[in-house]
Amino acid sequence: MKRILTAVVGLPILLFTIWSPYPYFFVALTAIAILLALNELYALSLKSACRPQPILGSLAALAVIISFTFDRPVLIVAALSALSVLSLASRVSNPMEIEQALVSVAATLLGVVYVAVLASCLIGVRMLPDAAAFPHAASKLLTMFFAIVMMTDTGAYYTGRALGRHKLAPRVSPGKTVEGAIGGLATAILVGPLCKLTFFPEIHLSHALALGAAIGLLGQIGDLAESLLKRGAGVKDSGNLLPGHGGMLDRIDSILFCAPLLFYYSRVLSAGF
Repeated sequence: MKRILTAVVGLPILLFTIWSPYPYFFVALTAIAILLALNELYALSLKSACRPQPILGSLAALAVIISFTFDRPVLIVAALSALSVLSLASRVSNPMEIEQALVSVAATLLGVVYVAVLASCLIGVRMLPDAAAFPHAASKLLTMFFAIVMMTDTGAYYTGRALGRHKLAPRVSPGKTVEGAIGGLATAILVGPLCKLTFFPEIHLSHALALGAAIGLLGQIGDLAESLLKRGAGVKDSGNLLPGHGGMLDRIDSILFCAPLLFYYSRVLSAGF
């Protein structure tokens, strides 16, 4: 019930930011999600005996968000370069923690790349300009994207409950089954064409099928990847921010691995109009 109530509240907000004529609502919502998820990841790192630098990481994440918002990829290079230098320099100034230097810097950088860079790809999609031949391109792409991600999770859950017999990755996520994963992937492949038929006539059927399959596969791998991090930290959820869903990182784990795919597909698509 908590999961349903959270979705009832959150989904209209998400759709509003996707379809609003002002894309900065989506930028703001995504930025909040990124910063919350990033700090949850840093909290997991602490439980895994790492000591990341959340302030430096959050500042670098903000620079990454700005770079995607205004299409300035050079800022990503600058942000990651500065983070590397400052993170290492701060450890040099604190030689008492020399044994933790490598894992501290690595965890700080990983957080920015894994959460901020991957998730900000969706901001890049949202900032895609409209064209007369392709109205509301960004809104349609993002609506299809989130529909596939969410329905993959739903299809995997219910197929796993009904038919699940063989564990998919028992040491990483004991509740997931091979049958559930297949059900989630099949659902994703169906949702792509369904989006084409209902609101996205501009996309080719083969593209809708391919995107459904790719997002359905990558999303489930992303879910397992975050479970691996939580298992290593010895926790069940990354946080308790969202009732029934755990933390923000738990909510966006499937999104992270798929977002770059949508970003680059949007650039290929926009080149045709």
